[in-house]
Amino acid sequence: MPAVGYRRGQSPLPWLLLAVSITLTITVLVVGRNRLAEAQERTWTSLKANDDLNQKLKASLKEIEKAKEACDEGDETKGDVARKIVQLEMQNRRLQDELARAKKK
Repeated sequence: MPAVGYRRGQSPLPWLLLAVSITLTITVLVVGRNRLAEAQERTWTSLKANDDLNQKLKASLKEIEKAKEACDEGDETKGDVARKIVQLEMQNRRLQDELARAKKK
């Protein structure tokens, strides 16, 4: 039987486990926070790249629309030019005929 007033030495194991648990908890929190910050950075970069690509796409669509309009105008102009060529050829034939008649006289 132990003597009265004698305290037996406590085991340091509970304190050691508490310190290890706190250390592990802090480590997990720090690593998790760093991973979260990296994920947020990647997300921000991806969103910025997405916005840039959307702007380029919109600009490309506008250029395509302008090109289509220019093609349509070119088609209309082509028809006008073809009519003008036919008119000028007919006028040229008439003038050649008149010139030939004038030379015969």
